[in-house]
Amino acid sequence: MFSFKKYIIKYCFLVIGVLLFNVNYSQIDNSKFGFTINPIVPVNYFGAGPLSIQNDTASLTLASKIGYQFGMLWRSDFTDHFSLESGIVYTRRNFKINGSSSITGSNTLDSTSFGYINYNLPVKGYVYIQLSEKTHLTTSAGLSIDFYASDVTTMGKEGLIAHYSERARWINASIISGLGFEWRDDDKGIFYIGAGVNIPISTIAVTYLWYNYNLTINDNLYETKFSPEFLKGNFLSLDLKYFLPVSKK
Repeated sequence: MFSFKKYIIKYCFLVIGVLLFNVNYSQIDNSKFGFTINPIVPVNYFGAGPLSIQNDTASLTLASKIGYQFGMLWRSDFTDHFSLESGIVYTRRNFKINGSSSITGSNTLDSTSFGYINYNLPVKGYVYIQLSEKTHLTTSAGLSIDFYASDVTTMGKEGLIAHYSERARWINASIISGLGFEWRDDDKGIFYIGAGVNIPISTIAVTYLWYNYNLTINDNLYETKFSPEFLKGNFLSLDLKYFLPVSKK
């Protein structure tokens, strides 16, 4: 039987092996060390739009909020027009839940929010098109190995919403790509700005939602439990990177 977990683990070791080989045998001055910080932008594309669920007693909306990524990067240049980039990146996706119900005779409102954390090991290939002496247009594509930290649970401000997101698996993978511009200077380093897309290849979490949580009036239970929802985790990001200048020998 095909084992997804074993396949991903083998891929991780393969990637690490390739990177270590490249570090040991690359030419002088073709490796760079840098940093990245990427705001995650809520959008309605790539399956990342708000999720609305309702039944006869209550309705809920689950939507993305601004999240962020940050981490360290390593880049190796194979030619003037192609390089390989990897690193380790911390990612926090943020979500907001709004709900309403009128089952008790008056309209009730509640809201809560939560963050879902994972760690990424991205591997991307970059292709460069030189626009001027120091400016380049870049396109990139690759794969990220994702490790999810833990399950998440929250309660609404009014105690009516209950939420629990269970990680679908502890390890996953994402297809990643980007488009941006680089400004290069031998003394100041490399500055990059662009946009990125992250699409997990499978569900990142299973989310359970309740409204009027454990609400009992006159021995009548008004609690509504919704069917599980599967979080895809797709997002767009504004990518900001900086690579240190390479010391001259």
